[in-house]
Amino acid sequence: MHITVMSSEYVKAINSQLSHGLEFEKKYIESTINKMLKVELGMVKRELKQVKNSLADFEKRHKMSSDEFYEKFNAGKLGDDREYIKWYAYKDTFNKLMERLKEIEKVVHA
Repeated sequence: MHITVMSSEYVKAINSQLSHGLEFEKKYIESTINKMLKVELGMVKRELKQVKNSLADFEKRHKMSSDEFYEKFNAGKLGDDREYIKWYAYKDTFNKLMERLKEIEKVVHA
């Protein structure tokens, strides 16, 4: 089972444990969460690499950067060709993965 968002009950339990637990429990919880985030960071980086490769293929075929494409597509200047919809989905995924990467790096490297 892959959980993408922690339920509020888990967050409350962890916060309670961190604020009221023994020092060794706090260190264990923080260490475990840090390890989990490092694993997640590695997974996000691997996904980013795959998405970047796909974006590079689109850019090569259409002789346009993904950023330029994204701007034009959002402005309605390119139409709704199936190829463009796929490219848009990859670019949108790339943007979301980059946001996630930055979020995780803030915590892991803090």
